[in-house]
Amino acid sequence: MTAFPKLFSSFKIGSLNIKNRMVMSPMETHLCDKEGFVTEEIIAYYKERALGGVGYITLENTSVDPAGRVNDGMLCIHDDKFIAGLKMLTDCIHVVGGKVVLQLSHAGKEALPYYTGLKTVSPSAIPSPLTKEMPKELTIEEIKSIVNKFTDGAERAVKAGFDGVEIHMAHGYLVNQFLSPESNIRTDDYGGDTIRRSRFAREIVENIRKQSPKDYPVICRISADEYTDTGLKPEESKEIAKILEKAGASAIHVSACNYASAFFNIPCYYLEEGCFIHLAEGIKSAVKIPVLAVGRIMNPAMAENILKDNKADLVVFGRILIADPYFPNKVKDGRLDDIRTCLSCNRCIESISDKKLVCTVNPYIGKEGTSGLKKTIKPKKILIIGGGPAGLSAAHILSSRGHNVSLWEKESQLGGSFRFASMAPKKEPMRKFLDYLIRQVKNTNTKIQLNKEATTEAIKQFAAEVVVLAHGAKHVPVEINGTQRNDVLNVKNAFLSADSLGNNIAIVGGGPEGCELADFLASRGKKITVIEMMRVLGLGLVAHPRYHVRERLNKMGAKLHINTKVTEIGHNYLVVSRRREPDQELEGFDNIVIPTLHKSNTALAESIRTIVPEVYIAGDAVEGRTALEAIAEGVEIGMKI
Repeated sequence: MTAFPKLFSSFKIGSLNIKNRMVMSPMETHLCDKEGFVTEEIIAYYKERALGGVGYITLENTSVDPAGRVNDGMLCIHDDKFIAGLKMLTDCIHVVGGKVVLQLSHAGKEALPYYTGLKTVSPSAIPSPLTKEMPKELTIEEIKSIVNKFTDGAERAVKAGFDGVEIHMAHGYLVNQFLSPESNIRTDDYGGDTIRRSRFAREIVENIRKQSPKDYPVICRISADEYTDTGLKPEESKEIAKILEKAGASAIHVSACNYASAFFNIPCYYLEEGCFIHLAEGIKSAVKIPVLAVGRIMNPAMAENILKDNKADLVVFGRILIADPYFPNKVKDGRLDDIRTCLSCNRCIESISDKKLVCTVNPYIGKEGTSGLKKTIKPKKILIIGGGPAGLSAAHILSSRGHNVSLWEKESQLGGSFRFASMAPKKEPMRKFLDYLIRQVKNTNTKIQLNKEATTEAIKQFAAEVVVLAHGAKHVPVEINGTQRNDVLNVKNAFLSADSLGNNIAIVGGGPEGCELADFLASRGKKITVIEMMRVLGLGLVAHPRYHVRERLNKMGAKLHINTKVTEIGHNYLVVSRRREPDQELEGFDNIVIPTLHKSNTALAESIRTIVPEVYIAGDAVEGRTALEAIAEGVEIGMKI
C-alpha cells in the first residue's frame, strides 16, 4: 500500500488511460540530431523514464514549422519524413508499458534565425525580449497556414503512435504571443480583446479536434501568469481556458512566464517549491476539463495534497525526472531515501543552450542504454582519498561493482567543499543530495575512515592496488598587497565562524562562493560589502540563480561593487580601484574575506605512482571543478576500473 494513494490512482484524459497522476514535463534534451530527427540516444533517454513509472511522458517541444525552431537541438514534425523515427520512439515507450504525448510547438519571434535561416514571425512587430530581433507581423493568410501546420503536426503524431498531443501555448512562444496583450497589438480578428487574441489558439484546437480520432487527447499548455506588467494575468487566463475548453481541449496544463520573465520560468532553488500551484487552482475553478499543475514540484507529499485539495487533477514533474528517472517507482515503493535529489541548479537548462542535456547529479544522461553497472570479475583493493562528491561517487560505483573499497577523509565529516556550498540559504536540495550520496556509500561495503590524513607512507602501508585521489584542490590565497600583514579569512573559515565575524564584513570576490557566502551572512543580519572585478556578479552560476542571488543581496542591503579591483588590504579597510576613477578607501570592516585560487593538487599522486599500480585523480584535485564535473569524473573512474 503506497503512502500516496491519490498520486498513484489511475486517471483518464480522453482516450488516454493513465496509471497514475504523475506526468513528465516537456523538456528539451538536444539528444536529437541537428536536423530534428530521432536518435538512439533520445529513444533510450525516454525509455528509461517510461521504465521509471511515470503516468505519461510529454515529449519535448517539437517544431511544426522550420521557421519555428528555437534551436538546432529541437525535434521536428513538419514533414512526413520525421514520422518513422518518432514511431520507433513511441514503440519503445509502449513496449515497456509507458504512454507518451507529443508537444507541438512554434517559437514565433523566439526562434533563432541563425539556426533557421528564416525571418522570425509574430502577431505584431514587437522585438523579442531575449534576442531583440524584430519579427515580421503575420498576415491573415500566413496565420491560416500556421494553423494548418499545427493540424498537420497532430496528424503525423497520430501516425507516429503518440497517445495524444499537447499544444505549446506558453512561455512566450508563438501561440502565447497571440494570447498575450503584451505581444499582440493587432486590430483585426486576431487581436484586441481576449476573444480575438484567443482566436489563433482556438482555431488550432478546433482544427486538430476535427482531424483527430474521437477522444484523442488535445492538451493545451498555457502561461496563466506571464509575470510581466502588461502580460497575461490569472483572471484573463481563466477566460482563455474556457475558450479552449469550448473549442475541444481535453485538458489544460498550467504553467507561467514568457521570455521577459524567464528567470522565474524554470524555478531554481531560490524560488519556493510548488510556486505555480495557485495558478492551476485558479484555472481548475474555471473549467470542467482536467487541469495539470507544474512548478518545481519535487515532494510527493506536496503532489498528494495538490490532488487531495482538488487544486489539479494531475501533477507535472520536470527536472526531478532528469535527475532520477525512477522517481515515480521509488515514491510508490516508499524508497524516498533512495531518490537522487534534483538541485534545481538549472545546469540542465544552461547545457542545452549549445550542447546536449547534462545534469549535475545524474551523469548518465544520454548514456541510458549503456550505463548499467557491471560486476567485476577481478575485485581489487581500492583506496579513495577524499569524501567529496567525486570520491563518494567513485566509492559507490566501485563498491557496488564488487571491489574492496576503503575511503579516507581528513575532515570529521564527509562532503568536502560541497558541504560548505550547501550551507548557503535556499541550498536545501544540495544538502539532501549530499546526504543521498553519503547514504549510497554507507549502504555498500565501503570502509570509511574520518579524520584520516593521507600521506605517502600511510598509502604505502595500506598496499592498495588502486588509489583514487579525490582530495580536493590546493587552495592558494589571491595575492593582494597587505594580505600577509593583516588577518584575513577564506570562504571556508568564514562559513564555519559566521557568528564570531562581527557585524561589518567585506568579501573580496563576487563569484559563486563569494555570492553564496554574502547571502549566508546577510541572512544572519550581517552588513555585507562585496567587491568584484568583473562586470557581472556571480559569474559561474547559471543565469537563473545568478539573477536571484543578486536580487536577494540587494533586498538585504548589501553593497555590491562590480568592475572594482581591490589593490590593498589593511587593518579593517580596503583600497579599491575603478577604471577612470581615483582609488577609494572602504573602511570600518570587522573582518575581510578573500578568495582562494583552486589549483591542481597532484603532488600526492606523483609521490605514490612508483608504489601503487594504478592511480587516478578526480574532481578539484585535477583543477577547479563544478559539482557536475566532479561527480561525472567519479562515476567514470568507478565504471572503468
